[in-house]
Amino acid sequence: MNNYNRYYRCIVKSVNHIFHNFLQDDSIEEAFESQSTKKSQMVSIEIDGTISGELILNFPIKTINLLTKRFIPNANSRSTKKQRADVAGELANMITSSFANQLQFIKHDIHISAPEFDDDPIQVKALYENVNVSFTSRFGGFDLDLYYKKNKHKT
Repeated sequence: MNNYNRYYRCIVKSVNHIFHNFLQDDSIEEAFESQSTKKSQMVSIEIDGTISGELILNFPIKTINLLTKRFIPNANSRSTKKQRADVAGELANMITSSFANQLQFIKHDIHISAPEFDDDPIQVKALYENVNVSFTSRFGGFDLDLYYKKNKHKT
């Protein structure tokens, strides 16, 4: 199995794990078209170790609003708007942590950074391999992109 397929499977398992077990959403499934727009809440998390790069999650505003209401059920529309970056960051942390755990099974060891919002740490993406996966759920759709390169000098 090539690296693309391995990382793709790890991403899908990680997203499914968080949505099934934490959000109790059994409707999560892969979508075959992009779910985000230019106004989406973008969260990126850098990874470094045996592979380096970043995971980027793009949550459309409608999706992140519904997820925020799931995390904070009594939130009104004003507080939902204030909290959606925190919720997007927490979901990105949860999915990335699960992804890091999945990578251990294929002999990778990575460290993850804190989430960054609407800022793209890797500017020159042409130097990285890429895995793009879109998902739909009862909260709405979102996209996850992994940009990675293998590091030969790290174990």
